[in-house]
Amino acid sequence: MNLNRSTAFTLRAGVVLGMALMAIGLVMSMGGSGDTVLRAGILVLILSPFAGVVVSFICLLREKDVFWSAVAGILLLITVSGIAISII
Repeated sequence: MNLNRSTAFTLRAGVVLGMALMAIGLVMSMGGSGDTVLRAGILVLILSPFAGVVVSFICLLREKDVFWSAVAGILLLITVSGIAISII
C-alpha cells in the first residue's frame, strides 16, 4: 500500500460518502424526515480524518517507519482518549 494514495483515497471516500449522505438527508428532510441521514453524513465527515490517520498508521507500520508510525500512534491515542473522555 502506498501511504499517500491510501490516505488520499480514504479521505476522498469519506468526503464523498458524507456529502452524499447529507444530500440524501436534505432531500428526505423536505418530505418531513431525514434528520438521521443528515446526522450520519456529518458523523462520516467528522470521522474521515480519524480514518485517514488509521490508514496512515497501518501503512507506516508496513513500511517499518518507526518514527512516523510512533507519531501516528500517539495521535491515535490522543484522539481516542479525547473521544472516551467526551463520552463519559
